[in-house]
Amino acid sequence: MKIKFSSKKLFALLLYLAVVVGFFEVVLRICFPFPEVENFNRINYQILANKTNSPNYIRNIKMLWRSSLDTDEDFVYKLNPYGYRDRFWNLDKKDNVSRVMFVGDSFVEGMMAQEEETIPAGFSDEAKEAGLEVEAMNFGMMGIGLNEYIKLIVDAVPLFKPNYVFLVMFSNDVPFNKPYFPTHMINPKIADKYTPRLLELIKYSKRNDPIPFLWSFDEKRYWNPVPDRANPWTFYSDSLKNEVEPEVARAMRMGDFNFFRTNWILVEEQFLKAQTDLTEKLSLLNDYVSSYGSQLLVCYIPSRNQVSNYYYQYEKKYCVRRCPESMDLTQEKYQIHAKMLDKNCSNLGIPYLDLTSQVKTEEAQGNHLYWDYDDHMRGKGYVMMGESLFDWWKNQ
Repeated sequence: MKIKFSSKKLFALLLYLAVVVGFFEVVLRICFPFPEVENFNRINYQILANKTNSPNYIRNIKMLWRSSLDTDEDFVYKLNPYGYRDRFWNLDKKDNVSRVMFVGDSFVEGMMAQEEETIPAGFSDEAKEAGLEVEAMNFGMMGIGLNEYIKLIVDAVPLFKPNYVFLVMFSNDVPFNKPYFPTHMINPKIADKYTPRLLELIKYSKRNDPIPFLWSFDEKRYWNPVPDRANPWTFYSDSLKNEVEPEVARAMRMGDFNFFRTNWILVEEQFLKAQTDLTEKLSLLNDYVSSYGSQLLVCYIPSRNQVSNYYYQYEKKYCVRRCPESMDLTQEKYQIHAKMLDKNCSNLGIPYLDLTSQVKTEEAQGNHLYWDYDDHMRGKGYVMMGESLFDWWKNQ
């Protein structure tokens, strides 16, 4: 028996199917927010990420940071589809909104702080208080240096077209003399916005790329416990136990404290007094950023040991055997990099802000902006830095 459809019924059926398909497409796009640029990926710039078995693991996931010696609080960082600790980014800018790109290491990313307590968040909130709307983008990446910043900026500026690029230099970023400027830019692969999201999901699955699910529940630890091969205590426990106090050793073995902190202040003491000059790198970077209609700004954030001797009592707990009874990194010979950056930027006409004085004043008043054991700032410290950068930027 043949079923006959009137033209009205056929139209209604097709309309119903279109609504259903459209509804599911909208739901899939909300639940699975894919990046507009398929091959722009944090993995291209972060050295630590390249040492993992899964080359794309750092996108669309949550990362867990612990420092049990400082706090029982866990810090979970949700990374966007490009692998950065921020919201979903669009290539197109909003009209009359300044797009401000923050590039730096874990101090920009906001380690040991919540998402609303980062430097870009502090900058954005201060702008709102002033009645200005800005789009502050967090391009912070733990464990990288100046050459990686440059490579990132060279790729990201043409894509996102920021009005301003803040190069946030932490104390361990500066003594880097190796010449470098990338000769190859990313060839962006722009996703087809009209491709059904279901087909995109199948494509991601075939190449084993983590699916960008809006509500990701998977958490990966920065510091894995013994017997993980990335934890040096797995292989060198006998020698390492002589370098740190027992409570620190337990935390490092459990993956609850950064095991790279062992004897770190001795390394810091060496590079803080190392002579360097960044004129060539900053000149090339400034010219490049300017060629895309953006403005480069540079700021310097000191390490906690440069501004206060308070933290040395904790540094010695993971520098038991080699550290002297006292060590003063607040001396002038350890402050040369901020002054060098000031001179380089002044000669090149690049706006520059040294935050050392402000941080030192706060520390002298007993307002400790850094954690005791972990060397990162507390949330209040990052927010203060973001607010200071906004006030300075507003007056430029």
